[in-house]
Amino acid sequence: MYDENGNLLLREGYVLSIPRHIDSLLARGAYAPDPPADNPGQPVPTLPDYVVPPPAADPVFARADTLALTLKRLHAHLLAASLQAELRQVVLALARGIIDACSEDADALLAALHLDRQHPYLVIQQLLGATLVEVAACEMALDESTRLSLACAALTRDLALLPVQTQLDQQAGALTPEQAALVRSHPERSAALLATMGVTDPLWLELVRQHHERTDGSGYPRALSGDAILPGARLLAIADSYAAMVTPRPNRVGQFPRDALKSLFLERARLYDDPLVQLSIKTLTMHPPGTLARLANGEFAVVRSRQKQNEPMDLWSLYDSSGMPILRPQRRDSTDPAHGITGSLRVEECRSAALVLKRLWMKS
Repeated sequence: MYDENGNLLLREGYVLSIPRHIDSLLARGAYAPDPPADNPGQPVPTLPDYVVPPPAADPVFARADTLALTLKRLHAHLLAASLQAELRQVVLALARGIIDACSEDADALLAALHLDRQHPYLVIQQLLGATLVEVAACEMALDESTRLSLACAALTRDLALLPVQTQLDQQAGALTPEQAALVRSHPERSAALLATMGVTDPLWLELVRQHHERTDGSGYPRALSGDAILPGARLLAIADSYAAMVTPRPNRVGQFPRDALKSLFLERARLYDDPLVQLSIKTLTMHPPGTLARLANGEFAVVRSRQKQNEPMDLWSLYDSSGMPILRPQRRDSTDPAHGITGSLRVEECRSAALVLKRLWMKS
């Protein structure tokens, strides 16, 4: 079921049991699209009003889903060789949506993307990478034009991999020589595709070309090193790597945020820009919003916002020590040894608290 603007409201198989929800859907004009005549099993990838960012009135946590649906549909159109002339406007709208959401409540956007298990790997990985870039760029006081180019590059850096992404996500073994060649050439090919679709921003295009370069010269496709790599591309490389590590895909589980940040820290002097890694970790914190944790007293909790200097962690208990969900999450004092974090949890271990989790970031 879709709304009047083509935004997905309900997926196939969802059961409506509350009458007022049905009335609400009828009132807003929900519809189910007809399948295309030549392929009745596939939905039509519609994209009306896609150049409009998510409504600013929506809570940021909810906007994350709209951003993900928009990017997912854009990918579907590009795979179908449609909407190519509109790509630039759609990506710019998405980038502005991320920038606006971060300005309003970056913690809610970070939490939603860390907790998402609904959308494809590439969609969440790109959105999370773009969000991390924006948060760090704001800390660096970069101008808005540069930040917009960075966000656009983060959303389109893997454009050339779209036709093979599903296969790569499901493949458990090593890449074939042909696949490895595709991966190593995708930054240049992605930039070339963007240029053919009307992107003329030189910074956007060069950031895409350089996002897999590494400071020691071991990256690709041009084996650039040190200052030959743009500062923005060095930041993009950090955000891209972190998002790739923590975002699950069909062939592997994602790393816990703390473990991914530790990996970046250990490689900061060799592969990445050391000061930018430390800035990114300081900005994101070792327990980013959406981090699920075990507490010393046996409770399960979630981090709602990034910890501010000299302040306790914003920690909320979701399950009591007997493993029962808490209907109203309880704020916990992280300075109390009983509420110290002793381990990490995966989203899959807290599914019965999914609705409670969302309420922590949604406006009442």
